[in-house]
Amino acid sequence: MLRVRQQMTQVILSARAAVNRRAVAKLERGSARALSLATLESIVHALGGRLDVRILWNGPELDRLLDEDHARVASSVKRRLERWGWLVRVEVSFSRYGERGRIDLLAYQPALHILLVIEVKSELVDVQGLLGTLDQKARLGPFVAERFGWKSRHVVPAIVFLEHSATRKRLAMVETLFDRFTLRGRPALTWLRQPMPPIPSGLLWMTAAGERREAPRERVRGSRVG
Repeated sequence: MLRVRQQMTQVILSARAAVNRRAVAKLERGSARALSLATLESIVHALGGRLDVRILWNGPELDRLLDEDHARVASSVKRRLERWGWLVRVEVSFSRYGERGRIDLLAYQPALHILLVIEVKSELVDVQGLLGTLDQKARLGPFVAERFGWKSRHVVPAIVFLEHSATRKRLAMVETLFDRFTLRGRPALTWLRQPMPPIPSGLLWMTAAGERREAPRERVRGSRVG
């Protein structure tokens, strides 16, 4: 339907997607199972669309696991920032001129009037969606902060990822898209502990706070376990 609507032949679509024409024909015949995800994504992208693949597990259980990790990471970041003197608000909703959303963590440093707009992610999926949403929240941050009496002179967007090897690999593949996040990893945490000029244009770091810990191993008196 998308191909016909755009007046493309299978040959033209396959050329734009850099795939074999037979792959396009298989997809249109409903034989998507015979194609790789990379091929499917190339065809859909050539049509101006975006492939959205979701994993379902025990009904809503997978979403609950992701929410659980998200909550643990947010809670860990909140406690850490508060120890370092930041004022922190969690799950702050906003609505302004038709723009609606929710900020995972909104933090304020009173001495320097720095506003921190934090996005917490348990995984990296849609890079452009993440950056676009964070831009919107950072732009509206000062307006939202006024609700708490916070007068911000500087707004710093930040992203916190749950530590995972797959996320690190994905970040490495799209590293240039995160160029504006000038402080990453340990330098970002060092600055948060003692913020001072120059104010970074963005912060990015990873935390293992959301990982589940194994139950402690029992120790038998007079011997070592493991």
